[in-house]
Amino acid sequence: MPRIFISYRREDSIAYAGRLHDHLSQHFGAENVFMDIGQIAPGDDFVQVLDARIRETDLVIALIGAKWLHLGNEQGRRLDQADDFVRYELAAAFAQGKRVIPVLVGGASMPDVRQLPPDIGRLARCQAQTVDDTRFEYDLDSLIRSIERRPSLLGQFAQLSNDERLRKWRQGSTVGIAVLMLALAWLQLLDLFAIDARVASYTMALGDVISPVPVDDRIVIVSFDEKSEARLGSPGAAWRGEHARLVDRLVDAGAKVIAFDQFFENPGAADGALVAAFDRARQRGSKVFVGLRQLRGDQPDVVAGLRDAVDALGVLCIGGRSGYSSTVPLAVVKTAGQGATQSSVAAPAEGRFIALGMLAAGAETLAVDPARRQLTVVSDRGQTLWQGPLQPIKTQFEASGGASNDCPLLAAGDQAAEQMLRLASAATWRDAKRRYDYEQLVGPLAAAKPGQLAGKIVLIGDARPGRDEFRVLYGLRPELRHGVELHADVVNNLIQGIQVRRLGPAAQFVLLLLLAAAGGWLRIVRPATPPLARRLFALGVVLAYLALTVAIYVSHGLLFNTAYQLVAFVLAYCLLGLLVQRRALPEESAQR
Repeated sequence: MPRIFISYRREDSIAYAGRLHDHLSQHFGAENVFMDIGQIAPGDDFVQVLDARIRETDLVIALIGAKWLHLGNEQGRRLDQADDFVRYELAAAFAQGKRVIPVLVGGASMPDVRQLPPDIGRLARCQAQTVDDTRFEYDLDSLIRSIERRPSLLGQFAQLSNDERLRKWRQGSTVGIAVLMLALAWLQLLDLFAIDARVASYTMALGDVISPVPVDDRIVIVSFDEKSEARLGSPGAAWRGEHARLVDRLVDAGAKVIAFDQFFENPGAADGALVAAFDRARQRGSKVFVGLRQLRGDQPDVVAGLRDAVDALGVLCIGGRSGYSSTVPLAVVKTAGQGATQSSVAAPAEGRFIALGMLAAGAETLAVDPARRQLTVVSDRGQTLWQGPLQPIKTQFEASGGASNDCPLLAAGDQAAEQMLRLASAATWRDAKRRYDYEQLVGPLAAAKPGQLAGKIVLIGDARPGRDEFRVLYGLRPELRHGVELHADVVNNLIQGIQVRRLGPAAQFVLLLLLAAAGGWLRIVRPATPPLARRLFALGVVLAYLALTVAIYVSHGLLFNTAYQLVAFVLAYCLLGLLVQRRALPEESAQR
């Protein structure tokens, strides 16, 4: 409650001072309103008394009547005399930094600074309050609002009007910004500048650093490198006899699945031996899959007898990129069907092909719903191995302008079910516990113990430097991975149920709406908050949100459209900031 000192001249405004004292005492409490300091007891030092009384108050009311400026005595104008109580009261108030409110009564007007002594000249610059007899109650209420620093009725009306306008603007702008950013996300506008992909990249990179992908112990890689090339020559048809011996060795060691990250298109002298080895493996309970690179006409391009000798042909296409993430088509649909259909991998429907990694992970049944453009893959154990949308293939072009031929099986107009991979570290796939050199199994000194690979899923591929390599991003740096390692990642993701996916449009809109609302709320709540503190808090909100997106990516494999959501937050913060600044102008004018 403010403590008030009333300064007045008896000859000028005693009646007004009394009424004012009574009303202010009733409103603020009698103990908080002081007057009649002019009656100083004999012997008291009026300077010390006035200084003490003013020091105890929060503000001084200078009651100015029609005669206040010019009243005098035999020594001249009272205001010019050093022992004038009124002059000293005001001078002491200004010296102590007190708030002074001039109150004009009896038709008085504010004095000019040139009419005042220098020590109270500041009085002329103080905003005055008029109290008229004809509207005393109204003017007194206005004075009380000024003392309490409450806006005037007009100011309150303006504030309410602006608050309502701001509320509508906040609601409208929040929804508008959310709709705008959803439209931009739909059009992938930020992708044109690689902003969205870059932010998603950092999310996935931090997720991979904080929580590396676990790897199933059943996955094993057999790779041939320059040592095998030195012994056998360049990989080709001449190697098929060695591949036949490798299959027999793997079966002897107990391998459950044998998948070749290779295609066999041109006939060779050892084709019969390889086909026979595949037959023996299947008879002994091992599943065998080989790669398919392209079609000849509408049939798989493989050597004679191979298609019937293996359990299935698997699509080799791999190594694409979507921002940070490596991508792989898990299945390809080249012909449109009618209604929901399904087929076994042992007898695939025409124009439908499954990725090599998905076959190795246990894919048994492929069901396509053309109406919903959705693919479901069921494992040999009857479990849903993967489910997701089918999307049109986007033809990639080289710098020369020609269509890329990295994966001839895929063509414009085909549909594919694509999977974004969470990659294990390269060191994991190159560890001796899960990586075998080709020479260890078929070389002159090869030896494989029975049961050594019992229940294992064996992927066989090229690991020569500069051959079958793909540039990927893992953690915070780019790396080169061999195709067989990426196929191993596909198998690992599918076996462990790891599926990286983006939020749907409805969830995106809700998040955009929440982020826009958060930006607007942060900007208009506590407008008196220092700008630096508000900006630091906004930065904290952004960092907390980024941490949340990383945590959700690690735990649930969900990727947010983080760039669009952060832009919505910043837009709402800045737009509402401009509105708050504009709102302050009419409020200040109304208070004056």
